[in-house]
Amino acid sequence: MDILEGLKPRFKGDLRLDPASRLLYSTDASSYQIEPLGVAIPKDQDDLQAAVEFAAKHRVPILPRGSGSSLAGQAIGEALILDCSRHLDSILEINPAERFAVVEPGVILADLNRAAAKHGLTFGPDPASAERATMGGVIGNNATGAHSILYGMSADHLLEAEVVLADGSLSTWGMVNSRLGIGGGTSEIVAAVNEIREKYVEAIEQNFPKSWRNSAGYRINYLLPWSPSTPPQWAGSFYPADLRPSTFNLAPLLAGSEGTLAVIRKLKVNLVPKPKHTILGVLSYSSIASACDDVPRLLAMNPSAVELIPQLILHNARNIPHYARQMNWVIDDASTGLSALPAAVLVVEFSGDDPVALKTAARGLGEVSTTSALLTVAETPEDQARIWSIRKVGLGILDSRPQSARPVAFIEDCAIPVERLGDFVREVERILEAHGTFGGIYAHASAGCLHIRPVLDLQKGEGVRAMREIAEQVFALTMSLGGAMSSEHGDGLARGEFIERTYGREVTDAMRLLKQAADPQNILNPKKLFDAPPMDTNLRYGENYQAQAWTPVLKFDHERGLAGAIESCNGQGVCRKQTGVMCPSFQATREEANSTRGRANLLRGLISNHQLPITQIENSAFSALDLCLACKGCTSECPSGVDMPKLKYEFMNQYYKSHRRPLRDYLFGYFHVVAKLLNPVAPVANWFMRAGWSRRLIARALGITEKREFPAFWGRKVGKYPPPPAPPGAGRQVDKYAGRQVDRQRVIFLSDVFSHYIEPEVEEAAVDILNYLGYEVKILPVIGAGASLLSKGFLDAARRHAEKVIGEIQRLDGGAGLSVVGCEPPEVYTLKREYQALMPNRAAELKSITKRVWLVDEFILRVANLENVAQELNLNLDKKTRLTLHPHCHQRAEGPAADGLPSGVSATAAMLKIFGYDVDVIEAGCCGMAGTFGFDAEHYELSMQVGELGVLKKIREWGMGNGELASSGAACRMQIRQGAGVEARHPLLLVKERLKIL
Repeated sequence: MDILEGLKPRFKGDLRLDPASRLLYSTDASSYQIEPLGVAIPKDQDDLQAAVEFAAKHRVPILPRGSGSSLAGQAIGEALILDCSRHLDSILEINPAERFAVVEPGVILADLNRAAAKHGLTFGPDPASAERATMGGVIGNNATGAHSILYGMSADHLLEAEVVLADGSLSTWGMVNSRLGIGGGTSEIVAAVNEIREKYVEAIEQNFPKSWRNSAGYRINYLLPWSPSTPPQWAGSFYPADLRPSTFNLAPLLAGSEGTLAVIRKLKVNLVPKPKHTILGVLSYSSIASACDDVPRLLAMNPSAVELIPQLILHNARNIPHYARQMNWVIDDASTGLSALPAAVLVVEFSGDDPVALKTAARGLGEVSTTSALLTVAETPEDQARIWSIRKVGLGILDSRPQSARPVAFIEDCAIPVERLGDFVREVERILEAHGTFGGIYAHASAGCLHIRPVLDLQKGEGVRAMREIAEQVFALTMSLGGAMSSEHGDGLARGEFIERTYGREVTDAMRLLKQAADPQNILNPKKLFDAPPMDTNLRYGENYQAQAWTPVLKFDHERGLAGAIESCNGQGVCRKQTGVMCPSFQATREEANSTRGRANLLRGLISNHQLPITQIENSAFSALDLCLACKGCTSECPSGVDMPKLKYEFMNQYYKSHRRPLRDYLFGYFHVVAKLLNPVAPVANWFMRAGWSRRLIARALGITEKREFPAFWGRKVGKYPPPPAPPGAGRQVDKYAGRQVDRQRVIFLSDVFSHYIEPEVEEAAVDILNYLGYEVKILPVIGAGASLLSKGFLDAARRHAEKVIGEIQRLDGGAGLSVVGCEPPEVYTLKREYQALMPNRAAELKSITKRVWLVDEFILRVANLENVAQELNLNLDKKTRLTLHPHCHQRAEGPAADGLPSGVSATAAMLKIFGYDVDVIEAGCCGMAGTFGFDAEHYELSMQVGELGVLKKIREWGMGNGELASSGAACRMQIRQGAGVEARHPLLLVKERLKIL
C-alpha cells in the first residue's frame, strides 16, 4: 500500500489507507468480504482520471463503486476503491424535448427521477434500491426492476458514456461506424468488437439463454444486433438491439460490466414518459407456485408490472414499525397470526391515460380465476406507495432474522421463461427441502425473475456445502428451462464461475477478447465475472468467522446477544438514502462511517477481526457512534431492524471504562439532578448562564458551543396540582382502553426535566387536559425515565434510575393497573421500550406496566370520546385551522399499537384534527438537535447541517401567517427557535386552548 501514497500529490480528494476505511469498504450488500488496498474519494473528474492514470502506471487494481448495494460482491475486492458516490453526483442536463439526461456516476437514481418528473419523465429501469443506488452502479449491474416488461434493462437506456479507459485516457462510447471507429484508445476495442461481429455470430445466437432478462457476462449480443426475445410489453418504438448493420453502440457494453471495461465519468441515458395514471390490484394465492402459474394469464391483460410477495415478507414486515404501519392493505388486525396471511400475493399494476379503464382492469383481475382472490385495489398514490414500500424492501425484510442461519444471496437472480415459472418454483422448493431448509421467494414474476434466498448458517461447514450444492442444482435447473442465472444483480463473486458454463467456451472467449482489448493489464475490478474465484469463498460469515463481544449491560433480544445485534446489519444500505429519518448524520455528511451500515461494520470489525489494530478500530467506532443522533430512525426504517442507538449506549458504556469522559456528559446525563438543584435559585442561575463572560466560561469549560442560548429555569415550584373538578359532560369516556383499569379516574404522570423545570406550561397543559377529562393525576416524584442517562452511556445509573421509576409507579398504582402517561416522547418511549433491556430480570412486571405507558396524545384518544368533546365546545370544525407539525423522531419510530388505535405521530395528528386543525406533518427527518447533541461544541455545525436538510428549511418556507406551528419535542422546539427564528408550540398547549381551560 505504500505505493498508493504516491497518488496524494496529484489527488485533491480523500485518499484513505487506514484500517478502518479499508474495513468499511470491505463489504457490500452481498455475503462476501474482501479488504481493499485503500479508498480514494475523487473530488472531481480530474481526480477520477488521475487515479486511473496512476493505477495504470503502477499496475494497481482499481474498483469503481457507488453506494455498495451490490448483491453479488462486485463492489468489493483487493483493489483501490474509487468511491464515486460522494462528490461525482451532478445532474448535468435534462433534455425534455429529446428525452435524455446527462449525469455523473454518483447521482442517486431516485434524485434523477425526481428531477425528471418535473418534465413528466423518468428513467425506465426501477430497481428496488433506487433510493440509494447510484447511476454508475445501476449501469454497472445492468439493473432493472418491477417494470422491466415495459422498459427492459439498463442496457436498453444507455445512449452514450464518457469513460476513463484502463490506460487513463478519455473516450466517449456511443454509436460507432464499424469501418471508421472512434479513434484514440478505443481502436483495440473497436477491433475486438468487429472480430466478435465477424466470427462469433452463430455461437452467440445458438448459446445465449432464451430469456431477454439476461445479464450474465457482457452484452455482446447487442453488437450483432440480436436478442433471443424481447420484453413482452416493450414501450419503445424499437428495441435497442435493433441497430443498422454498419453501426453499433459501445455504450451498452458497460451495462453489467461491473467496472471491468472502463471507469464511467458521465452517462447519457434515455428517459421515458411517466405514466399519467396507475392502479394496483392485489391477488392472494394458496402457494407461491400457484401464483407463478397464474402469471401468463395476467400478462395477457397487459399489465405494466406483476410482483410476487410471499407470506414470509408480509409476516416479517409487521415486526418493523415503519413497514408495519403500511400493512393495512393485506390485513387490518396486526395481532392476527401468521396463518391469517396469504401464502403469496401478486401485485398487479396497470398504467395508462384512462383511469376508468385501469380501474376496470384492476377490478376484473380475480373474476375469471379459480386459484386467486382479489385482496384489494389501490387507487390513490398513498395506498399504492404503501404496497410498493413493502415489496421494495423485501430483500432486507427477509434478512431480519435474529439467528445465525440467515437468507443468503447466491441464487437470487435467476430468470426463467414465464410459462415455466411455476415448475421452476416447485423444483426449487424441493431442492431446498432436500437440504433441510427453506427460502424467501419474491420479486419480478412478470419477467420470470424471482429472488430466492435460502436460509443457511454459513458459519458451519454444512451450511457452506449446502450453498455450493444448492447453487449447482439450481443452475442445472435454470439451464434446463432455458433461463439465465444472472438477470439484474450481476455476476461478481456469486455467479462469475457460471458464465462459461452458461455460454460455452466459444462465447466466453469472445467476452475475454473484449476484456483483453479494454483492459490488457487486468487492473479494472479484477477477479470478477468469468475470472471470479469459487462462489463459496471470501464469505463474510464463513466457517472461520468468530465473534467475541464484551459482556453487555443491556439485554439484546438476539440468539447470540450483542454479537447477533451487531451482525443483524445485512449491508443492504437502506441507511444511505437521503429521505426519511434514518440516518441524519449520513444524510448530512455522506460518509459511509456515519451510516447505520458503516457503524455496524466497525462494531463487527471490533468484535471479530482480530488481525486489525483494535485500538484504531475502537477509536473509529467511537468517532462514528459519537455522531449517531440516536434518532431511532433505524429501528423503524432499517428493514433488518438494526437498533443503532441501543448499540451506541452499550458501546459508550464500555468505551468509557477505559477512557476519560467529557465533563458535559455528567451535566447532560444527570440534567434532571442539576435542574432540581438550580430551579430554586433560577434568577441567579439564569443570569449567570446568560451573561456573556460567564456563558463563554461555562461553554469552554464544558465543551459546549457558545452559539446556543442555555435554557432558562422556571424558578417557581411546580408539580403540585389540585384534584380535578367534576368533568363537564359526564359520560364522555368510552371503553376503548381504560376499561382494562380497575379505577378509570386516576392516571400516573411521568414528568420530564424540560416540561417540569423549563417549560412547565407543557406539563400544566397535560395535567389540565387530563383533569378536564375527569382524571386525577398522580405525579411521579422521579423526574424522567432516564433517557439522558441512556443517551450518554451511563447504563448502571440508568438502571438504578429505572428501578426508582418502576418502584414509584408500583407505589402509586397500588395494584390498580393505572396508565402511565407523559408528554416528552424520548422519556415515554424509554420507559415503554428500553426498560426491558435495562432490567431483563423483571421482565414480567415490566411487561405489565409498559403496555399501559402512553404519550398523553395516545392515552386520551383511548379513554375519551374527543369528537363529542369538540362538539360540546361548539368548535367550528368545518373551518379548519392550518397547522404544521414537526414530530419528535422517537414518535416516528413508534409502530402500530396492538389495539389498532393511533400511536406515535398518527396519535398526535389525530388528536389535533379532532380539535379543528388541518395537520400537515413535516416529512423532513430529524431536526438535528437530538436532545443535547446540538449543544456539543464539536457537534454544533453538524446539528445545524442536519436541520438545514429539511426541517428548518421547510419551516422558513412555512413562514408566519400560515396557521400554527407545533412540535412535540422540547429539543426540537429549541432547534426551531434558534435555527429558524420561529416559535413552535407543544400540541397539548393547542388542545388546552381549544378546551378553553384557564
